[in-house]
Amino acid sequence: MNKTVYFGNPWIGMFIKANDTVSILPIDSMSKLDDIVKENLKTDITIKTTIGDSNLLGVYLAMNSNGIILPNIIRDEEIKEIRKTGMNIYVSKEQQNAHGNNITINDKGGIINPHIRTEERKAIGDVLGVELVPMMIAEYSTVGSCSIATNKGFLSHYKTSEQEMKELEDALKVKGSRGTVNMGTGFLSYGVVVNKNGYVAGENTTAFELGRIEEALDMIK
Repeated sequence: MNKTVYFGNPWIGMFIKANDTVSILPIDSMSKLDDIVKENLKTDITIKTTIGDSNLLGVYLAMNSNGIILPNIIRDEEIKEIRKTGMNIYVSKEQQNAHGNNITINDKGGIINPHIRTEERKAIGDVLGVELVPMMIAEYSTVGSCSIATNKGFLSHYKTSEQEMKELEDALKVKGSRGTVNMGTGFLSYGVVVNKNGYVAGENTTAFELGRIEEALDMIK
């Protein structure tokens, strides 16, 4: 089973963040959800925490295999918990602190909200070990909410232009396509959590949408 909900909410990507080895889930997530995430993403480490006392981990966190970007609202005890991942951590000073909304990355490259300050973009890129390219997707600056990526492919908002698709391919250094989640929504990262091993999608995601995710991220066996 690769479809689920978080307390009845199908927008699971707002609450969960993962890379190829680590899953970070809300502190109150049920064991059933924990198991579904681990089964499908095959992550070795599971961390359960809050971010600034919020459960919106997917909205606030950006991460790849090299590092994790945390928002300025995070508390010391939450940082301590996330340090258990053993990864590089950077607490960004950026006021636009919903890093999951603002950044899409894999281990090869990334894109970032063009409104993020240049010096902060470079600092974030250094921790993640990639160059972050400022761009828009389908007239949205919150590019992290409009796209998802792994080291094998990406999926972008269904209104992404041809030029933007080329820019995404150049920045992420993988091929991709357009798609939706949860019955037609283009804000992909809100409805699905992905890594190289698999994915978990919101309960309302259709079979056609799942097929697009699997094709774009090169998961079809």
